[in-house]
Amino acid sequence: MRILVIEDDRNISFVLKHFFSGQGHEVICCFSLEEAYQYNPNRQDFIILDLNLPDGDGFEYLAYVRSCEIRIPFLIITVRDQESDIIQGLEMGADDYLTKPFSLPVLKARMDAILRRAGFDWDEKRIKCGNLELDKATKTAFLESKILDLSAKEYELLELFMENQGLILPRQKIIDLLWGWERGDVYDNTLTVTVKRLRDKIAPYQDYIQTVRGIGYRLTGGDE
Repeated sequence: MRILVIEDDRNISFVLKHFFSGQGHEVICCFSLEEAYQYNPNRQDFIILDLNLPDGDGFEYLAYVRSCEIRIPFLIITVRDQESDIIQGLEMGADDYLTKPFSLPVLKARMDAILRRAGFDWDEKRIKCGNLELDKATKTAFLESKILDLSAKEYELLELFMENQGLILPRQKIIDLLWGWERGDVYDNTLTVTVKRLRDKIAPYQDYIQTVRGIGYRLTGGDE
């Protein structure tokens, strides 16, 4: 599981990184909002967020991610223990609110509870769709049990499709999720080219990726 920690206290960040890395998880630490915005939140599995950051309020980041309709678990960790802050955090979309100081076992228990409610299994790292399979732990894609040679963006696109099997994903939403947090201009044709390359690489199952005219794309397992 990939965990994004947004916490300006480097001691706390180090402890969290050491704790979760020791359990086999990938941990990315950001010490400011500016750093946090450099990472695509859709590529994370869990976000731990402090509120008092050097360049702004953590609520700003929470509102930003939720406005993008990204369904990702959020746990706020903060010294702010006022009832108004707790209510605001939960109403804005945080899944839980933990005040400092806290113990690692309590933090882990809170995260476990959040993930259970979301139907997430810490040990579930593989996604299947027809003859396609992803190992999220190693960022490896398989077609009929054979490893696919994908670029980073092709893998991210396939992972996005497979995490939303059967759902129609609008083109602009895909562009925002895969390229919106990167520098430089990304044109509509960039997505078209990436989809074509991905289809070519999953042949003869390229029809798994369906074009929904005028809207976007949908991934099926070949059963529609």
